[in-house]
Amino acid sequence: MSSRGSRNVVSTILSLMLLAAIGGALVLLALHLQPDAPVRFGWGEPEGTDCPEGVGAPACFRFNVTNLGNRPADVRCDVSAPDGGEATFLNGMTAYASDEPVEPGAGFELDVRVVANADATVPTPSLACMAV
Repeated sequence: MSSRGSRNVVSTILSLMLLAAIGGALVLLALHLQPDAPVRFGWGEPEGTDCPEGVGAPACFRFNVTNLGNRPADVRCDVSAPDGGEATFLNGMTAYASDEPVEPGAGFELDVRVVANADATVPTPSLACMAV
């Protein structure tokens, strides 16, 4: 093979490697410039649980809350009860705000106390959480 022929092969290989590197850099740049997805929190169905002493409620429920996003975020959760019942967190508030960001994939439990409605039935509470 002549030196001219081997130069053409080397030149072609180097050109292909350069094109692959440029393509890879463009893909990485596009991924870097893509905005983060909004952080979402998910929560499970309420699970009945024993109320701690001194809570003064006939029923308590526990919700498992999880950060479904891809970055840490603070969370705010609101609890309510249908049909005239009263639902609050154990501190007596209807809203919970995290003290520090919740890591992606991490979860925690929120306990809720429920007071019966006028019919003396204990409604199942509902929870709504969002990143703040």
